[in-house]
Amino acid sequence: MVVVKLKPFEEILKALEGFKKVFIFGCELGSGRCKNGGLREAVELGEKLKEKGFEIVGIKSPGGTCILERISFPGRELLKEAEKNSEVIISLACGAGTQLIAENVDIPVLTGVTTLFIGAEREGKYFNEYCIACGDCIISETGGICPIARCPKSLTNGPCGGAIDGKCEVDPSIPCIWYLIADRMEKIGTLRKLKIRAPFKDYSKSVYPRSLILEEEA
Repeated sequence: MVVVKLKPFEEILKALEGFKKVFIFGCELGSGRCKNGGLREAVELGEKLKEKGFEIVGIKSPGGTCILERISFPGRELLKEAEKNSEVIISLACGAGTQLIAENVDIPVLTGVTTLFIGAEREGKYFNEYCIACGDCIISETGGICPIARCPKSLTNGPCGGAIDGKCEVDPSIPCIWYLIADRMEKIGTLRKLKIRAPFKDYSKSVYPRSLILEEEA
């Protein structure tokens, strides 16, 4: 899931200077799951903006703001509603959702969150980065653990010389991910794979912007 963090209210206020009528979009998939941009947070932001004299003309939090059909389809034209009634849109969706909104309306769209990373959730409150969407996934060769996202140096051929007692030299509060990879691969009987030098990473696959076009079924 995409993990986001609400921007400080003062920063949102500064971005809204010169506007009065505000429409707020949240997102129930990513932003809502990490409690930083779902319907609850959108409503709370709306209340705080009202206290500052803004007119909140609408608050919507569809399940998947980054899916155009969820925010603009016959009978539920959320984008047209927002564009018609407001001067500015505040989006609490991730960077992808916010940009999708922006390219489909002719009024300013501001972000109320910072998109942090693609992560995993535990207990509804712990969110850890697990993937940077590099475009060249190697976790089949590393025990299902990504060293690119989870090693501060993104090393693909084993640990650096600075790892001490299984701890990362960059941040000793976290384990060296290559120690975790080796431990897991030993448990599942694939440790021998680590004796094979990994090929150089193909960084051409991570050149931005990237796209995916689904092939039509025959």
